[in-house]
Amino acid sequence: MPSAAEAAVKDPDHVDSLERGLSVLGAFSMQEGALSVADLAARVGITRTAARRFALTLEYLGYAHQSAEGYSLAPGVLEIGDAYLRSNPLPDAAHPHLEELVRLVGETASLTVLHKRRVYYTARVAADRIITANITLGTNVPAYSTATGRVLLGGLDPDELEDYLSTIEAASGFDPDYVRARIVEAREQGWAVADQEMTTGIRSVAVPLRNPEQRIIAALNISAHATRVHTAVLETDFVPLLQSAAQHTADTLWPSAGLAPGRPTMPPAHVARPIARPTDAIQSVERGLCILTAFDEGHPTMNLAQISERCRLPRSAARRFVRTLASLGYLEPQGRSFVPTPQLLELGYSLLPKLSLADVAKPRLEALARKLGASVSIGVLDGKDLRYVARVSAPSPLTVNIRAGSRVPAHRTAMGQVLLSLQPPGTLQDLPRSSGGDNTSGGLAELADTLALVREQDWSYVDQLLEVGIRAVAVPLRNRRGEVVAALSASLHDASTPDQDMTNTFLPALRTAADDFVMDLRDGLDI
Repeated sequence: MPSAAEAAVKDPDHVDSLERGLSVLGAFSMQEGALSVADLAARVGITRTAARRFALTLEYLGYAHQSAEGYSLAPGVLEIGDAYLRSNPLPDAAHPHLEELVRLVGETASLTVLHKRRVYYTARVAADRIITANITLGTNVPAYSTATGRVLLGGLDPDELEDYLSTIEAASGFDPDYVRARIVEAREQGWAVADQEMTTGIRSVAVPLRNPEQRIIAALNISAHATRVHTAVLETDFVPLLQSAAQHTADTLWPSAGLAPGRPTMPPAHVARPIARPTDAIQSVERGLCILTAFDEGHPTMNLAQISERCRLPRSAARRFVRTLASLGYLEPQGRSFVPTPQLLELGYSLLPKLSLADVAKPRLEALARKLGASVSIGVLDGKDLRYVARVSAPSPLTVNIRAGSRVPAHRTAMGQVLLSLQPPGTLQDLPRSSGGDNTSGGLAELADTLALVREQDWSYVDQLLEVGIRAVAVPLRNRRGEVVAALSASLHDASTPDQDMTNTFLPALRTAADDFVMDLRDGLDI
């Protein structure tokens, strides 16, 4: 099979500058720190002038930023990988069942797919363990070395499998005959185990996920440290749970009663351009990345005409860019249409584990604070408390001693009430009882009534409950699956502002901001 570079020589439609631009983005993705223009040029094999132009283009698009040390990835780059996750219903369908697996066994669970002979992790729920495998969303590994890979390879026809096995190099330490035997074994028994084969100390077990035509389309796995889980437990305990999770995922995607439930279409995840367009920006990179990020829940597959319309490109230009992206492995033909591949996760998604919610929220919080003239915050439940994870304070002659990391009683805050309203009823029994000297009313019954109202209206207003003079309104923050993961509030230390202004002005602005936050609340983000 010819490489992408060889194919480019034979295909006059191949856009070389787009391929080099994606190579630049890939170089940033593999780098821990910043890269100078000279370093970037050396890594990609281009001139310094070209490296500078590519870096400036990525900075303009919001995918990179410049510092004294050089260029590095910016949070906006995550929208490229988002295009795959948004357009493919499989990761979202599997995620709740992965969470349930982790709850049941206390070990990490993942969803993987096969692409270009490698296994890509497209959904992952990590267990709260000190030692786990160093794998994050978008990680890809050789298929022959993992339990999930052997399950997925079992879905290839005999000729495809033999072609794949012939590519395993001796330096890998894996014998093709051994891999073939494990694949056949996985086919026959319906699951595969890998005992410390890819990573010393990590054992894993995987089962296939099949579509209605019984074709293997993905694999679910559980991985655990060898000191915690014996290989016998993988088979006797974990396999049935994985098979159940795979069946539940399939039922979500293809319910027997009819069509799968529709996925809500999220707002466009366009990144705000931090700088003016440079005069020497590379248009082919802009166009190619526009095509990749044009896919979402409402556009999971697109033909050339649709791509041309979405990115406002001439049909002939769209054809050239799509052919280039397909030859590089980022798009895959599906009839006369195209779909994104998990390879998109290689373009910057490695940044996700290094980011916190505070990192990605800061620009939105600053804009909201300026708009409202109020302090805005994001908080999460932490036991009985509300923990602030991000905050931007409004200018004021008085200082409110709350910052990221501060903890306060949850039931005395608007954000805490929003989050408590969604908890099981028994949660209230563990809350501290109110004491005199403030505006709290005694008794759990009244608190339960308050939370019932908050749950019904989907927002909360608190008037001087935490501290005299502080008033706040809050709304929930939901991810793209509709799960509440945090709360957003606006607060004032100003008794002169009428109550109706807090709800009539602040509440609509908070709800709009919450909608904008949906795509920021990614799985794997440190909250």
